Amino acid sequence: MKRRIRVRKYSVVMGALLAVGFLFGVATPASAGTLHWKNGTSVSHSRVFDGSTSKNIDCYAPAGYNATMCIRYDRRAIYVRSDKANGYFKLGQWSAWRGGDVYRCQNNNRNSSGNGTWVECQWNWPRTGCYFMRTGYGQHEWYVVSHSNMKCY
Repeated sequence: MKRRIRVRKYSVVMGALLAVGFLFGVATPASAGTLHWKNGTSVSHSRVFDGSTSKNIDCYAPAGYNATMCIRYDRRAIYVRSDKANGYFKLGQWSAWRGGDVYRCQNNNRNSSGNGTWVECQWNWPRTGCYFMRTGYGQHEWYVVSHSNMKCY
């Protein structure tokens, strides 16, 4: 009988803790930032890489997303290249590590004429902290983004 009461008390306490954790974990987002989404402006390959050094540019192109993105720290710019003309727009995303803003640049060159094209988007994001780099693709009703690669500066 005592064991039954102990098990019941334990179940009630654990259920209450689970409910409290669920409420605070789901209902209170961790200071979510603002989403900044731009359609990029077409630029040349040379614009992306002119004056680049190992200290002022990082590029990221995970397999399966058919997009390459480069971050130019000196310009605070995201560059997105369409690596495959498959009918989808391509994305480059730069998002702060903890609850900060998300910067997303869209390359709308979807068809065969857009294969290998670059676009540029510029913002005035903070120059300190860690950010996640992601690429993606989509259509007007949906999109997906890749796993991330973290960079700090």
